[in-house]
Amino acid sequence: MSSSHLTCFLLSAGMCSAVACSVRGLITRSATPAVGFSNAIYALLFYEFFTKPESRVGIVFTNINVSAREMAYLIVGLEALLLLFSRYHPIDSFGHLVGAAFGYWYAVKGSDLWKEFRDSQVQLLKLNE
Repeated sequence: MSSSHLTCFLLSAGMCSAVACSVRGLITRSATPAVGFSNAIYALLFYEFFTKPESRVGIVFTNINVSAREMAYLIVGLEALLLLFSRYHPIDSFGHLVGAAFGYWYAVKGSDLWKEFRDSQVQLLKLNE
């Protein structure tokens, strides 16, 4: 992933997550702000987890070493538990889950869409020459 591609990915993930959190806040009348960069970081982590699912990931300060896919499931489970059982916490678990979903979607479908868009823009530039 080039630096411009990474920048577009992170901005898109952050905007998608912020919009989803804002809509959720309007529906539930929640005052949890949708600020920060963590949702885009979740998207990047999950993109890496699902493009390289068999790579090994360690948990800091432990000797636990699991596959990237298992780590993804563990993180989603913990965030879902936080979302369901911790009503008043400063962490926006919904935003993290949206970021994770964006990273998963991009790993499965989004990178192909990006390549198609990039190729169509290159063809358009060639036609204009």
